[in-house]
Amino acid sequence: MCVQFAHHGRAASFTVKGYVRELFTSIQGEGIYAGTRQTFVRFLGCNRACNYCDTPDARIRTGAFEYNGQQFDNPVAAEFIVPRITERAVSITGGEPLTQPDFLLEVSKDCKALGKDVYLETNGTVPDALQQVIDYIDTIAIDFKIESATGEKTPWDAHAQCLRIAAQKNVFVKITINQNVLSQEVATVCDIIKAVDKRIPLVIQPIVLKPIKPYVDMQKQALGWLPDVRIIPQIHKYLGLR
Repeated sequence: MCVQFAHHGRAASFTVKGYVRELFTSIQGEGIYAGTRQTFVRFLGCNRACNYCDTPDARIRTGAFEYNGQQFDNPVAAEFIVPRITERAVSITGGEPLTQPDFLLEVSKDCKALGKDVYLETNGTVPDALQQVIDYIDTIAIDFKIESATGEKTPWDAHAQCLRIAAQKNVFVKITINQNVLSQEVATVCDIIKAVDKRIPLVIQPIVLKPIKPYVDMQKQALGWLPDVRIIPQIHKYLGLR
């Protein structure tokens, strides 16, 4: 049974509601901020269906979400979510948060009003929505969707547009890859980054870590174009965390 919730002691100031999967605190398991403590707000709904997706239950909007071992009703107001963000940094992830831009804007604005650092994890395919929320985001992790890993056509133009928008804030690009990755795919990723700002870090995130040599070779290739290329697997899986 889902729990109906009361307001947290202040007048309601939000009218936009959204769909979330879960709200919890853990450490960031991916990218250049791996190991930092964050409160995670996982949005529901995604415009992609990647082969390697590790949160497939977040693709479709459902009627309930989990917080502190209980189930609560969706859609939910930002005024429920924001007071329960206990860490200084909040990671808004998915699913794809930019498929709910109005709700994302409400959550991000109120987080900033409370002095929170807002970290957005996105697949970089919805540039109009990113432009709508960019003023209230501190850090953006853009996961370029490589066809050899996702099984879907890579949206290169949308990735380039999103990176241009995100470059006004702290940003890094991540490519989640497997052994099938093509040299030309890596080259195109690097070309897009270099055209915006070659100082933007590129993270190579292997789906399966071993054998490691192909990824090391790929890093060497990318370093021919960019100065900051890192191999960083998902550490939370090795630690048994969400």
